[in-house]
Amino acid sequence: MRLNILGTGHGTATECYNTCFTISNGVEHFLVDAGGGNGILKQLKSSKIEIENIKNIFVSHIHMDHLLGVLWIIRIFARKFYKKELIEPVKIYGNDEVISALNKICEIVIPKDFLFLLNDKIKFIEVKTNDRVKILDFDVEFIDLSAKKVKQFGFVIKKDDVNLFTFIGDEVCSANTEKYLNNTKWLFADAYMAGEEAERHNPIERHHHSTVKYVAEMSERLNVENLVLSHTIDNDLKNRKEKFTNDAKKYFKGNIFVPDDLEIIEIEEEL
Repeated sequence: MRLNILGTGHGTATECYNTCFTISNGVEHFLVDAGGGNGILKQLKSSKIEIENIKNIFVSHIHMDHLLGVLWIIRIFARKFYKKELIEPVKIYGNDEVISALNKICEIVIPKDFLFLLNDKIKFIEVKTNDRVKILDFDVEFIDLSAKKVKQFGFVIKKDDVNLFTFIGDEVCSANTEKYLNNTKWLFADAYMAGEEAERHNPIERHHHSTVKYVAEMSERLNVENLVLSHTIDNDLKNRKEKFTNDAKKYFKGNIFVPDDLEIIEIEEEL
């Protein structure tokens, strides 16, 4: 079981791709967000991930750096279904705003010959908080993150009601969401800035994005075991891993991962 990190940057990052990743089990992949453009196709190719092996996609919210890359994937899928190269439908999950946006944009930008495939072979599935589905043979529970800027969902992967992996999007974690982090084995979280830079710019107040210190302190308090920090600034990629890791270590005793684009993180076998 592994995380394929496709992108690690914030919305307007230019030195790395926007934050998105897959959770992969053997050949099959669960794609979480897709960045803001057709760069997602390059990232998937570089990760040796065939699009036809993506069976499920989750889009956390309608911001362009999470949503627009999905349109390119839909375009590729549509052609494959149209040519009968694929049979099994792909499922795309999101809250009501995400599903509405995808339907509207696809009607405009997807070739008319392919539109009949939408919600037939390319299924848009609206989810509400606490809805559960099976993905990669795991129980995936979707959660409303009570985000301030726009409606945003995350998810928890569960096994026997134990939180194995929690994804909390790219805003500061709300009090309502913390219960999904308690004792989770893996947490994937936004950490926009670290150290003195974070103190100077105060992204929590200005952008509703977390700092390394904020996420690390929260993770320690809630007994998180493994912390993955992403959705960061891209002004010093050479030193980002060391800087963010050292900052997190001041507040969190568990395992810390600050991945680069295209990095692979191996996670526990039971996940």
